[in-house]
Amino acid sequence: MKTSNSYIIHLLFLTFTVSLNCQSDPNNRVFNGNKESIKQNFTGAEVEYRKAISKNENQTTASHNLGNLLFENSNYDEAIQEYFKTQKNSQIDLEKHSAFHNLGNSYMKKKDYAQAVEAYKNALRNNSEDDETRYNYALAKKFLEGDKRQNNQNSEDSEEEKNDKSEDKKENEDQDQNSDQDSDSEKEKPNDPEKDKNQDEGGGLSKQQMENLLEAVNNIEKDLNQKIKSGKKKVQTSKKAEKDW
Repeated sequence: MKTSNSYIIHLLFLTFTVSLNCQSDPNNRVFNGNKESIKQNFTGAEVEYRKAISKNENQTTASHNLGNLLFENSNYDEAIQEYFKTQKNSQIDLEKHSAFHNLGNSYMKKKDYAQAVEAYKNALRNNSEDDETRYNYALAKKFLEGDKRQNNQNSEDSEEEKNDKSEDKKENEDQDQNSDQDSDSEKEKPNDPEKDKNQDEGGGLSKQQMENLLEAVNNIEKDLNQKIKSGKKKVQTSKKAEKDW
């Protein structure tokens, strides 16, 4: 965006000429404010412009030039108020155009592109030949379109993120529900009385384990008895042999 510095300097001289011709400032407050502004004594200039406005609220020249000073000091909100008062009270097309143009510049600084577009549009209604206003108007429209695209993209991203969170929440709820159902099924599952009986009888061993263990003990006992019987036969045989001899 073009800066309004050269445009504002031009306006200061323009309004200076208008104020002298119209003689609307008998105390020369606007004239003194212009002189202080040219000397870059902005505080002194602001004082003079405000004094002029206090004497006459419809003093458009003082309001406009005060708006310029406020704009240069980045006080865009107050500058907007002064430019608005200027275009509202002025009967001069060029002055109204200037106020709307700088009003658009102030809104551009605040990144309020919708308001800037409207301000530049009104400036062109009062002077359609100004190339700088036309340029700023086109630029403000581009920024506004870019803002709209960005807002739409952010809205779509936000909606997609919201849907993802909703799906994740539903999935977690389903998992929790399945887990609760499994837990309830396990609690509701009846105990096997035969299994409990077997465990109680065997000190924690199943019936099959007890039978296997009993069978193993019986086999050991049977083997032992056979060995004992076999040993007795051998002893008896040995004694007979000794007796025959």
